[in-house]
Amino acid sequence: MDKVTYEIIRSGLYAIAREMKVAMMQTAGSPIIHSGGDASAAIFDAKMQLVAQGNDIPTMMGSAVISTKASVEAIGVKNLRPGDVIISNDVYLGGGNHQPDVQLTRPVFFEGEIIAYTMTRGHWVDIGGTAPGSFTAVTWDIHAEGIRIPPVILYRDDKPVEDLFRLIVQNTRDTDNRTLDINAQYAGTYVGGERIIEMARKFGRESIESAMALSLDYSERLMRAQIERIPDGVYEGSDFIEPVQASGWPKDLIPVQVKITVAGDRIVFDYTGSAKQVRGGVNCPLSVTCNSTWFTLKAITDHTIPINQGCYRPVEIICPEGTVLNCTYPASVVSGVTETSPRIIDMLLKTLAPAIPNRVVAQSNDAACSGIFSGEDPDEQRVKSLHRKYVQHIDPHAGGYGARPALDGVNAIRVLVGNAGIQSIELIEHLVPLRVESWHLVPDSGGAGRWRGGLTSERVYRVLYDEAALTVIAERGLVAPAGLFGGHAGGKFFSKVVHTDASHKDIPSKGEFEVVRRGDRVHIRPAGGGGYGNPTEREAERVLDDVRDGYVTPQAAAELYGVILSPDSNQIDASATAKRRKSMAR
Repeated sequence: MDKVTYEIIRSGLYAIAREMKVAMMQTAGSPIIHSGGDASAAIFDAKMQLVAQGNDIPTMMGSAVISTKASVEAIGVKNLRPGDVIISNDVYLGGGNHQPDVQLTRPVFFEGEIIAYTMTRGHWVDIGGTAPGSFTAVTWDIHAEGIRIPPVILYRDDKPVEDLFRLIVQNTRDTDNRTLDINAQYAGTYVGGERIIEMARKFGRESIESAMALSLDYSERLMRAQIERIPDGVYEGSDFIEPVQASGWPKDLIPVQVKITVAGDRIVFDYTGSAKQVRGGVNCPLSVTCNSTWFTLKAITDHTIPINQGCYRPVEIICPEGTVLNCTYPASVVSGVTETSPRIIDMLLKTLAPAIPNRVVAQSNDAACSGIFSGEDPDEQRVKSLHRKYVQHIDPHAGGYGARPALDGVNAIRVLVGNAGIQSIELIEHLVPLRVESWHLVPDSGGAGRWRGGLTSERVYRVLYDEAALTVIAERGLVAPAGLFGGHAGGKFFSKVVHTDASHKDIPSKGEFEVVRRGDRVHIRPAGGGGYGNPTEREAERVLDDVRDGYVTPQAAAELYGVILSPDSNQIDASATAKRRKSMAR
């Protein structure tokens, strides 16, 4: 195949994957998809290998390497025909990441043979289960997390299987929006399939197959070359996952550990020694641990390598069954993908820091930090306009990113595997009985360092529901994000409900859902990012700028950075600063 044709096909496949997500977002019913973009799309070859994906949600993409193959093999390739679409969300029978992320998979036929598969995955705001919003970690087993959908055919001849369709949506708390979301995901698979068929007609089936194979080999070569740049050796590390914080449940931190072996162009990640699976939704299915591992390797190598399954060929992952990082039925998993997964990534980065200090970052907020409100809308005019009485809203929150080797951490951002946007205030107040009274950065929440950790943000909601269920699920409420190479830890997660009588209740990072009522105020604040390097090595002028920007208080400037400012905080007191830093050095 000539290089020009190869590049046209290869790039075209990535463009198709991006178009698939656009089709989903433009037709979905849930704001978390159409506004926040909590959805993904990808293309697989006839052997069910990931060949192209959009710039989507990393945790959805990596786990799809496992779930797509599991979905197709559960039905059987010989049983598929044009117009079929498979649905699945089951982590044990379908290789999924957690049940709110629902996958649709379409075989793409050309000249009577399957030449590709298109896949879309979207986060459903509700899939049933014990808590409205289907996102509480306080669950005894997987069944309490919502409806389990093993791989089954939802569309035949591009028409929904009505009985199955109805069974699924009626097991959620918002059937109209679930119907719209399913249709949107179906549209994404359809658009992708049609574009691939158009390409096959133009270039021929053999060219498409050849380009896919070459693309996988190309990414593999580039990844092996990057792994060779990591010093050979064995690197060992450990960390802890925060437990579910419910009355009477175990309160001990959950240990995880890894041994990373680098040998030439291969790398092995061995998670043996991590804790056994636990009660509550903090466990990871193997697909999530694999994705966390692949994500980390991609992040510390070369971001320009085209992302496909070829990147993962030089990687071996060892993770014993029955552990918190490779749980078995019936362990709960809902927070494993949003909170445990980034903790794995932070552990891997810390473990590899001695080998590649210029390619890692300090620890981050490590959470979707979702606030989920569910209840009846008391606004009759809005109910009539939007045709729904029961309103659910899920709002991921923006925390601090860890400081980098030569840059500060990023303020108020979703980090690592959480590549979805936080909801806009205007959209929330238009669609949901909530008022966002405040959204601001939190001073001093970024860990001090030669490079400062990213600040977190805090949102304050005024509840306009008459009564609603509130679930907050996060991480770093017990253990702050650590700094690197002398950097300080970032601020911890914090949340509370202030009732109309001025009483208040602190909300743990992984607790039971609360009942809130009209007039209550809900505060949600993710963790900040850790710092990188000794804070006293940060230029005094940068600290002054931080104070002027409201990122660091004058008190923290003096205590943590050793920078003494004038009474109006507009100038550096050079002599006092030199004295203070000399004292801190001693």
